[in-house]
Amino acid sequence: MDLDQIIFKLEESLENDYGDYGRTQYIIEKLQKNAQLPKSDYLYIDRMTKLCEPVIETYEDKKIIENNVSEDLIKCHHCEMQIKLDSKSIRKNSFWFHDKCFEKIPIIKTTYEQEIKKIPNRVQPIKIVKSKTTHSQVIFTGGLLVSLVGTTYFLVGEVITAVVGICGALLFFVTFKPQIRSKKKETINIVKTGIPGFDSFLSVGFKKNSSILISGPPGSGKTTFGLQYIYSGAKEFDEPGVYLSLAQNIQEIKNDCKSFGWDIEKLIHKEKIVMADLRPFKIKEKSIERDDSLYRGEQIAFEHLTKFILNSIKKINAKRVVIDSISILQMQYSDEFYMRQGLQGMLQALENFGVTSLLLSEASENDKTSLEGFATSGIIQLNNQITNNEIKRTIKIIKLRGIEHSQHIHALELRDDGLHIHED
Repeated sequence: MDLDQIIFKLEESLENDYGDYGRTQYIIEKLQKNAQLPKSDYLYIDRMTKLCEPVIETYEDKKIIENNVSEDLIKCHHCEMQIKLDSKSIRKNSFWFHDKCFEKIPIIKTTYEQEIKKIPNRVQPIKIVKSKTTHSQVIFTGGLLVSLVGTTYFLVGEVITAVVGICGALLFFVTFKPQIRSKKKETINIVKTGIPGFDSFLSVGFKKNSSILISGPPGSGKTTFGLQYIYSGAKEFDEPGVYLSLAQNIQEIKNDCKSFGWDIEKLIHKEKIVMADLRPFKIKEKSIERDDSLYRGEQIAFEHLTKFILNSIKKINAKRVVIDSISILQMQYSDEFYMRQGLQGMLQALENFGVTSLLLSEASENDKTSLEGFATSGIIQLNNQITNNEIKRTIKIIKLRGIEHSQHIHALELRDDGLHIHED
C-alpha cells in the first residue's frame, strides 16, 4: 500500500470515528511531510487500515462487499466521486460539487435547459395578473412631484408651493406605502423558532444564516430553548438540524425531549436531526479520562470541531445548528485572542453553509458582554428569579441585527410541551 492509500485509509478512519482523532490527524500530517514515524505509529496505522477494510458477507453463494465508511461521505453531483471531509466542495441548489467540477455547472445548466425546450408546451389557462408598481415607477413619480413643486415656486410663490409640496408628499407616501414596505421585507429571509410567543410577541424570528447567542444562568431554559428550536425546525418547517452537546450525554437529552412529548428519535431515524456528544472527557469502565481529540494539534481554535459540524451539515443538509454550550468549549483554550479568532472563523463557516446557529452560554444578567456576544449577530438573555418559592423565568432580546424586536422583558413559562413566552 503506497503513501496516498495509507493517508486515504486514515481519513476514512476519521470519518468512521475509529481510533484517536488527534493522533490520526497528527500521523496524517507527518505522512504528508514524509516525516519518520516510530514503530508504534506504524502499528496504529495498520490497525486503522484493517478497521476500514470492506466487510465481505455471503448471501446465496454471492459475495456482498460493504464499506460503511464510504456510505457516510457526500458524492459530487457531477462526477459521482465521493467528497472527502478535507476536500474543497461547493453546494449549489442542494447538490454538492468538487470545486473543479463546479466550474462545469454552466454546461450542465445549458444541456438541461435544451432538454426542457424539447418538451411540448401544454395549453395553460389564462390568468388575470394584477400589475405591480415597479421601483422605476416610484422614482419617476417622485421626479414629477419635485418638478411640479419647482414650477409652482417660480410661477405662484412660496405659500402655495409649500401647500402643493406637503399635499404631494402625503399623496406620494399613501400611494406607494405598500411598495416601500414590501421592498424592505423582501430583503430579509426569516427563520421561525417554533417557540410559542417568540415569533409574535418578541420578533418575527431570526435572520437567516445568522448566529445567535442564548445566554443565561443555570436553570433559565437555555437547553430547552435550543432543543425546541431544533425539534420545531425539523418537524414543522422541514429544516433539519444538528445538536452538539458538551454538557450532557445524548440519552439524557433524549429523555428530556420525551418529557415534553417530542418524538425526537423518529426525526433522528429520518435523518432530520443529528445529535452528537462532544464532551471533553471519556468514561471508561469506572474512570473518567480527558478527551482533547477535538482540540489537539490545531492551527486555529475550533478547527477540528468546525470540520465535524460541517460534515454533519452535509449529511442531512441541515439548516439549523445548536452548540450547548460554548462556555464549556472555551474552557479548552487559554489564549483569549486565539480563541476569539477561531470562534469568528467557525461562525463564518456556518453562515457560509447556509445555517442559522444558536450558541448557548452560561452567564448571568449582570455579566459583561462575552467574547461570543461580540462575534454573534444577536443576543438573547434568559434569567430566572425565585419569588414566593417559585421560579419566575424571563426572556429579553438584547440585540438582533436586521430584525425589529421587542425591547421589553417578557415572562418565559416552562410547560409540559416546552417553552411558552407571554406578551406581558
